[in-house]
Amino acid sequence: MTTQLEVEPREPVIPASPAPYDPNTITIPRVFFNYVIIAISCFAIGLIVGIFAYDRIVQNNREENTTLLNNAVASVVAALPAGVAAQPTIDPNFRYDVTVADNPTLGAADAPITIIEFGDFRCTYCKRFFDQTLYPLLDAYEGRVQFVFRDYPILGPDSVQAALAAECADDQGQFWAFHDRLYANQILTRDAFLQHATELEMDVDAFTACLDDQVHQAEIEADYVAAAQLGVTGTPTFFINGKILVGAQPYDNFVVAIEAELNSLASESEVPS
Repeated sequence: MTTQLEVEPREPVIPASPAPYDPNTITIPRVFFNYVIIAISCFAIGLIVGIFAYDRIVQNNREENTTLLNNAVASVVAALPAGVAAQPTIDPNFRYDVTVADNPTLGAADAPITIIEFGDFRCTYCKRFFDQTLYPLLDAYEGRVQFVFRDYPILGPDSVQAALAAECADDQGQFWAFHDRLYANQILTRDAFLQHATELEMDVDAFTACLDDQVHQAEIEADYVAAAQLGVTGTPTFFINGKILVGAQPYDNFVVAIEAELNSLASESEVPS
């Protein structure tokens, strides 16, 4: 049975799988492609920096600011996929080098399975994964799965602001409570962020200063570029011990992937040295 991927794509939508081999098509060496990705990523960083800087300068004109920020984010989104789409290794059997990179985690640090999600707090499919799969999966595999969240705010300035706010909550040890509240209603406004901080009994002044000063801008940019370099084309995208799983897949699909990894690890441990 074929499962339709449920994922919030970047625009334009780019197919995740490589095209069939064509002897009349020039194949670009991977090392050359890597340089292209680096160049595109640097371009994206510059645009994102402009988004953040512009927001601080003109925050008194909210309506005009929102329009211009949307245009800027659209430019970032449009800039990356063309290069990323050429990535030839979007392969469920390939093990990607994906790091935790000091991002928020749930579960035991020494768990044999690490699931890394690249998500966007505005993404409806990310919410579906949160609503239906995340905590049941962690309960079922307690002690055996570590879950990691990395930011990939691809759906506009509200996504970026939500990512900044969640990182500020992380400074006060409240990332997951804040994460859960954002996905519970997906109201991504400054007032909502401050209300969450207040209800979670955070230091609201410190939280507000962190949000206004965009303290975690560089961390979010780093996650964004890392996802693009991996060839991620939408949210949510998961890496289970480095193996990619795209979209809000059913719970059972995660179970299959986790069990395959556990069985593989068990087989390796049984091999005589």
